[in-house]
Amino acid sequence: MIKKEEFYIGWQEKMSDSNRSFLRKKLIPFFVGIPILVFLFVVFQKPFNAYRFEFGNVKNITGTYFHSPFPILVADAGMLPKGFSKEILLVGYGKFGAEGIMETIQEKNENLNGKKITLAGTLIYGDSKTLLELTNKDASLVKIENSTEKPAVVPSTPTPITVQGEILDPKCYFGVMKPAEGKIHKSCAIRCISGGIPPVFRNETGDAQQPYDYYLIVDENGKKINQKVLPFVAEQVSVKGKTNEILNWKVLYIDVNQLNIN
Repeated sequence: MIKKEEFYIGWQEKMSDSNRSFLRKKLIPFFVGIPILVFLFVVFQKPFNAYRFEFGNVKNITGTYFHSPFPILVADAGMLPKGFSKEILLVGYGKFGAEGIMETIQEKNENLNGKKITLAGTLIYGDSKTLLELTNKDASLVKIENSTEKPAVVPSTPTPITVQGEILDPKCYFGVMKPAEGKIHKSCAIRCISGGIPPVFRNETGDAQQPYDYYLIVDENGKKINQKVLPFVAEQVSVKGKTNEILNWKVLYIDVNQLNIN
């Protein structure tokens, strides 16, 4: 005997009992489950950080300029709000470093290393670090101050260190983009670092009050290493090297051959 199977025709007014039962079993859990999954995704999603990029708000910042290990402006007292680091890492407009911009400015003027100057730029800040984008490029120099001071950079003695963490593009990470870490940001970070923005190594400390340490990365001789670290950007890596502190920035001296992806 051939079993009679129900066949649903869309233009019929009534659906068969078996089809109605089948759809009820499948669709009710579906419509109940989707809102629950969305809710759980939102609740457990990692929140964006509070780092900021003051887009469109160009400010004049006065301080003492140092060209090495990377362009840094040490801001005068009162130039920045409370909680900002006065040792400002300079970056260029777009996906470029500030080194070329500052060299062009000095060619037009004079050697500015160790001198008090005023630069116009856009502030980027987060986690006690401050950066300044030279938004106006080689027109960023506002003024050279008449100062007789000859400040010196006195780095601390390098000490051996082994660290694990991620190589970041600091311009995006400290405020320009969110998220700006991990593989989702890898291609952008590579372009920024290859364009001259200083690579930064972020290491988890395990301290709830200060969860991360940040290191400017250079080679063993203190020279730029941007192009050599590109294969390791946005990966979890470990490395042995030496570290010291210059202008309130930790500096990590490494042999790129010692970088290992975890």
